[in-house]
Amino acid sequence: MNINEVIKYPLLTEKSELSRENKNVYTFVVDKRTNKIEVKKAVEFIFDVKVLKVNITNYDKKPAKLGRFSGFKNSVKKATVYLAKDSKIILFAEELKKANKEAEKATAEKEVKEEKPAEPTAAELKAAEKIKAAEAKKAAENK
Repeated sequence: MNINEVIKYPLLTEKSELSRENKNVYTFVVDKRTNKIEVKKAVEFIFDVKVLKVNITNYDKKPAKLGRFSGFKNSVKKATVYLAKDSKIILFAEELKKANKEAEKATAEKEVKEEKPAEPTAAELKAAEKIKAAEAKKAAENK
């Protein structure tokens, strides 16, 4: 199966949002013909994250009524994807803005750290002493 056909859409409910924020667990509706291995490969490829494990649940069609008409809601296959702690999937524009701000802060802090002169190492101090001694010796010989 093609990787682009495996995941249909993310499931956005209260329960899935709480697990996404607290436990780094995401829920997707997937194609009925897919399996755990294909879901893992698709999520890792599409979102560039590290997947730890995948659980899949099949839900049968449910009876539904709309006015005097009765019918069924579609059956669904859900995949619960557990990500590594350092991995994150950005689903909303607000999350993207927040991530960009954090990245800018990190680069600004890195630049500030780079501007400060680094303390010389022991090897550098020894080399500086040798250079000073050699210059003093040359100056004494030239007099």
